[in-house]
Amino acid sequence: MTHHPDPESAKKKNIIDMAIGFTAMMRNFSEGSKAKIEETLEDFVGNLVNINTRDEYEACHRKFCVWFADEIVTAEKKLKNGAVQPSQAASYGHGAKVLDIAIKVCVYYCSQPNVKTARRIEPLLNGAIDTPILKELKSIYTTTPIPAKTIQEVDEETYRVLQSLVLRESLSLNVHPVQYDDIKWRQLNR
Repeated sequence: MTHHPDPESAKKKNIIDMAIGFTAMMRNFSEGSKAKIEETLEDFVGNLVNINTRDEYEACHRKFCVWFADEIVTAEKKLKNGAVQPSQAASYGHGAKVLDIAIKVCVYYCSQPNVKTARRIEPLLNGAIDTPILKELKSIYTTTPIPAKTIQEVDEETYRVLQSLVLRESLSLNVHPVQYDDIKWRQLNR
């Protein structure tokens, strides 16, 4: 029996691979992490057809981030001063950043898993938070306690606070959080 290639499956896998690459974060994680993250992201994207509300999306988002913090570890890193930063558990913030950017690529840029689902999910997507956006939010909201200085330090509670600030900023611009993230990323990283 001849195996016939499935172009739709290959397309979805390629989009996930590009989305993971777009996060520019894989170098931060231990060897073998990419395959585990891709597999879990594939499941996440496939499940989007079953999500209809913000609460349902947030529950799946949280499940991914908790899984990420439990299963993924950072790579050992050589610092400029010659010291070595040992490998450690990835943070909730790492998982959220990888997921938020990868899902932005899959849903917002590539209309996955299908156009109808993507349009329904798009307003539910969180804005991805990198270190420059984190610093920007801290400078705007000086009275809001944000203890994290880096994504490594972002726990679930801090992530929720940051997303509420992203939502506030996006509403002031009349855009979705995923669009705010796009706008800010271009302003702060160029």
